[in-house]
Amino acid sequence: MQFSLANTVLLIILLLGSAPRTRDAPHPPPVQNSTPTDTSSAQVTLTMPKDSAAILNMAARINGLGGASLIPWHLRASYQIFDDKGHSRDSGAYEELWVSDKKYKRSYASPTFAQTDFATDHGLYRSGNQNWPGPEETTLRLEIIEPVPVALNFTGFRLESNHRSVDKVNLQCVTLKADWIFLSSDVYCFQPDKPILRFANAPGGRNVTVYNNIFTFQGQFLARDIRVLNAGKPRLVLHIDSIEEAPQVNDSDLMPPPDAVRIPSGKVVMPEKTMTALLLRQVLPHYPENAKADRITGTVVLHITIGKDGRVTNAQAISGPNELRKASIDAVLKWEYRPFLIAGEPTEVETSLPVIFTLGG
Repeated sequence: MQFSLANTVLLIILLLGSAPRTRDAPHPPPVQNSTPTDTSSAQVTLTMPKDSAAILNMAARINGLGGASLIPWHLRASYQIFDDKGHSRDSGAYEELWVSDKKYKRSYASPTFAQTDFATDHGLYRSGNQNWPGPEETTLRLEIIEPVPVALNFTGFRLESNHRSVDKVNLQCVTLKADWIFLSSDVYCFQPDKPILRFANAPGGRNVTVYNNIFTFQGQFLARDIRVLNAGKPRLVLHIDSIEEAPQVNDSDLMPPPDAVRIPSGKVVMPEKTMTALLLRQVLPHYPENAKADRITGTVVLHITIGKDGRVTNAQAISGPNELRKASIDAVLKWEYRPFLIAGEPTEVETSLPVIFTLGG
């Protein structure tokens, strides 16, 4: 998840036709030559598949800390969040003790957001800030746990395999191309001999993520240093300070404090900015010809429901020009998100989404 849709806004720019899609990218931080170092007893033996889809599928399995086959682990990381101008606006520490997708303790500690979640056999409990993590905090964890989405849907895309040099480091890349369909990242680049993630680029080249200082843990590949940039400016800098196996985890290690609040199960209402971090696939609406001819512009605000599988199941326009509502709904019903999990259980989500139509530059 990147930050190109920080407000989840679609800007439809028409200059007597559709604007060209540029792929010029800002200069990212350097990709370092990095030989994976093993920090566990597991050794990894694999080769780079020849098929582009197979590369992405394997990359989704071996990068990050997803999957139920891992034994319990304990991770500490430090992070810094930047504003739109590239100025630091928050910094903190992230910590997670993971036993399974249903049992864990994870916390964020910064001057603006302090929260600890306790997932137990009795449900999810939360102390500190009772809001769901924001887009930057959500992105932070995703970049560690699942940097290549397992739920990536290739339907409608042309997959192209190619090599590119990033700061004189030769990488094997897979590019996903389509007309009017976009992914959170449409270029994934790996080490030439193994699908170890090193670089990701969003549509239009505005958003770039660089993964450096690669190491292995329980047979999985992790980047100790991760940098997310938007239009050449830093948005998130993350460093894994430590990670270790934790085979002996007691229930008392996950015991919520007396002031922790139980998070109810069932459908949740989420801010659209947070859901932006989980957005995988978006389809841009076509500008209705009649509305274009009549020079009708404006913002259509949609109230949407995202199903347990991450697909948009319902979209209703609650404001905006009538002539633009159907086009907005038809497009957003084709959007897909990462499934939203509460203590490992997929959950329905409701959120709002603005879609902006404009004529001219």
